[in-house]
Amino acid sequence: MLLPLALLFSALAWASPTSPVPCAEQPYTLETPEGLAGGGNLEFDGEVALFSDGACLQTKGLLLQAPSLRYDQASGELTAQQIEVETPRYRFWAEESHIKGQVLRASGIRATTCRCGDDLRLLSETLYFDTQTGEVVLEDSRLEVYAFGLARFSELRLDPNQPLGENLGLTPAGTEAPLALPVRFDFDQGLNVGLSEFPLPDAGGRSGKFSTRLTLLGLRLGSPDPILRLGLAAQEKNRRVSLQLDSKSSGVASRGEVVDGPLFFVHDSEKGRYAFGLKQAFALDRFTLTPYGWMAQDWPDGTPTSQTQGLAAGAELRYNLEVQEGPFRFRLEPFGVLGFYNQPQQYLAYGGYAEGRYEGDFILQVGYTWAIESTPGRFWLERREATQKLSGSLRYRGLGLEAEHDFLKAQTEASLRIGLVQDYGEVWAQLHACWNCVGKTLSNGRDDWERRELVVGFTPVPLSCTYDLNLTPFLGYDFLRQGVSRWGLELRYADCCFVWRLGYQEIRLAQHPDEVANGKLTFGLEIR
Repeated sequence: MLLPLALLFSALAWASPTSPVPCAEQPYTLETPEGLAGGGNLEFDGEVALFSDGACLQTKGLLLQAPSLRYDQASGELTAQQIEVETPRYRFWAEESHIKGQVLRASGIRATTCRCGDDLRLLSETLYFDTQTGEVVLEDSRLEVYAFGLARFSELRLDPNQPLGENLGLTPAGTEAPLALPVRFDFDQGLNVGLSEFPLPDAGGRSGKFSTRLTLLGLRLGSPDPILRLGLAAQEKNRRVSLQLDSKSSGVASRGEVVDGPLFFVHDSEKGRYAFGLKQAFALDRFTLTPYGWMAQDWPDGTPTSQTQGLAAGAELRYNLEVQEGPFRFRLEPFGVLGFYNQPQQYLAYGGYAEGRYEGDFILQVGYTWAIESTPGRFWLERREATQKLSGSLRYRGLGLEAEHDFLKAQTEASLRIGLVQDYGEVWAQLHACWNCVGKTLSNGRDDWERRELVVGFTPVPLSCTYDLNLTPFLGYDFLRQGVSRWGLELRYADCCFVWRLGYQEIRLAQHPDEVANGKLTFGLEIR
């Protein structure tokens, strides 16, 4: 029957739009229980109907094309050659396909995300489709870029409605951000080049997912303090492991973690931290209880002279309350942490977060975060830094306003963004101000107590055409120091398969202690 075929290609979404004539307008058509078959020529051989000259099958939300289509009305078997189907994310080809019962098998499979051509493609010997589960499996497949093989899979499970990165396990489920190739090449305080979290297929390639990542980077090459970074990370269900080594002129630094369910081990040699222990969360209605216990070492003030070691055990209790009535929503999440050490000392911290939100013609949000410590915590794992912050935001069409006041620091920050959206993109301006700010950003090393910066820029619409390009510029001005604070320009070019990015940005007047006044050249490549 045609039902399995219809279910398969419905899962693949609507088919190739290259057909000049819809099935209903073909000279010869045949009504079937699952759809309308048609073609420019129709021949019968007993119970077998053979469509050719633009053969097609049309059903709800589906148009299938093939040079020929053979339908056995007695057995319900269908055979087609040179099938082509296009979805919003993929284009598929199959040399031959055969349907029997609830199983479809096709051979000579080629799939690509490219708008034209197939410089990035998946090749497979056979395709297996189970109409009961809706699962598509590519058997003995390989991933190629410009005919260069990147990985092989003995079994690759593919959802045609998901992005390629999600199917390969490279991006989290539901992520719509473009998949950037894990190759780094930029200039920021020196040349940065190498592989950043480069995916490696599992041994044997049976899972069809990239769960192991390799990092091999040269950072700040050509500067007085270059870094050679080697990293490896792997993940499987609730298990993960990562290790990163940095070779510097001052020596070797390492950081990493091993997590197996509730058990974990973490360390960071530069911060003098390590911990081995367990932590497990238990949920009961709105309450979450998380008991913990570990053996740890820490440098509380960041220097070896403050080193502390020992045991810690305790628990954290959280309560999550959410109430929604129409466009209004209220959220309250108080918490408390009680900990004990192998010394005559205990740790008590409590606080929470409260938020009111309105989402209608505009979006208004007001929140308050607070935390109080009875005594300083010994280790960073159980520590909840004391804080009292009031924050708010307003969104209305092209207007965005954010503000935050830190009561402990007596510091206020605010940001106002105004955007004008056009068919070709958005022209925007953002003013950022900070009063009683703490942090050294002035060239003479003194604290910069006030900041006011205006940044204007243009964000074009995402590239949708092939062989198209756009420019993304921005320019910042510091009103207090009366000078250009930053500027940048990014060029994006789209070919059939990729979006190429080349950009330069320069910070001239730092606005935050973490910023460094220097230029940065970036190069990137994204899969369309």
